Amino acid sequence: MKRLMVAILAAVALCSCNGVNYHITGVAVNMPGEVRLVSLDGSEEYASCEVVYETGHFEFKGQLEEPTIAYMVDPDDQPLTLVFLERGRIKILLNEDWNTYYAMGSPSNDAMNKTNERLYDIQINYNNKSQAGASEEELREIVDEYNGYIKKTINKNRNNIFGAYLFKERCAAWSSEEKRELLECFSEEMRQTPIIKEVEERLIAQEKTEIGAPYIEIVAKNEAGLDVALSSIIGAGKWVLVDFWATWCGPCRAEIPYLVAAYNTYAARGFEIYGVSLDNDAKAWKEYVATNDMNWVNVLGIDADKNAPAADAYGIRSIPSNFLISPEGKIVAKNLRGNEVIKKLSELIGNK
Repeated sequence: MKRLMVAILAAVALCSCNGVNYHITGVAVNMPGEVRLVSLDGSEEYASCEVVYETGHFEFKGQLEEPTIAYMVDPDDQPLTLVFLERGRIKILLNEDWNTYYAMGSPSNDAMNKTNERLYDIQINYNNKSQAGASEEELREIVDEYNGYIKKTINKNRNNIFGAYLFKERCAAWSSEEKRELLECFSEEMRQTPIIKEVEERLIAQEKTEIGAPYIEIVAKNEAGLDVALSSIIGAGKWVLVDFWATWCGPCRAEIPYLVAAYNTYAARGFEIYGVSLDNDAKAWKEYVATNDMNWVNVLGIDADKNAPAADAYGIRSIPSNFLISPEGKIVAKNLRGNEVIKKLSELIGNK
């Protein structure tokens, strides 16, 4: 489904000055019972209505303090479509080719549909060219087109909520310079919205962990429940890899053998690992550490309130993520994968 295949999903409340009266109509096919509008995490309900049995028609009306993103869910609480709750004559329609619903009729919903359609087309072109044996240069041009379209769309919508929303959802893999350049294009009013403030907070954390920046202190509990500070293992002759990971993360687990090899090779020459687990299950974390030769410093980065302050401080948006810290306490490399850890250490420390 073109409108939803490249879905841009996130729960976010957006700022408005005068409140929002929304009005949504639609037709649900073969769906007797109640449909509802709920927050994306399911914690809040905005509106509900009964589907008219004979015709399938439904209608939502409501008022919110500010534009909001919601899911319409079916009687079994299964998500049917993402919808911007904002001013406009919003309709929720069924795409019969894909048997999926989509929202249209208001500026943000229409802009999202148009964007998703274009990104879908670019993705299909990439897949077709890749299967036809296109060169790496040809495929790179399509990737550049994809990323360029996103940035053009954000720039075009920098004074409205859709531009802010698209920026938040698509900027995770960009450099801090790219993010800062686009962020500063937004109007002052938009920069005061919760969504842009959240992006800026993450950007500030990212900028603080660029190569050359000083490390940020972490204090977390090890397997024995004792606090261990990152600063306690940083100093003269020490090269410390701060590694963010979790047992539930497949790519993280795939990196462990490489870290074990690097540790066994360079631990005697000043290399240490400070492994920060983002597991909610402390038992699973301890068992995995004990059975996978992870003989370095291991701490649990999730606190009693299920927050991850260390991950927030380092601007972590995905794992595995890591930062190599020099004896002087400076970040000298980041996001090393596979044999890159040993290769980097051989450059810095030398071969045996």
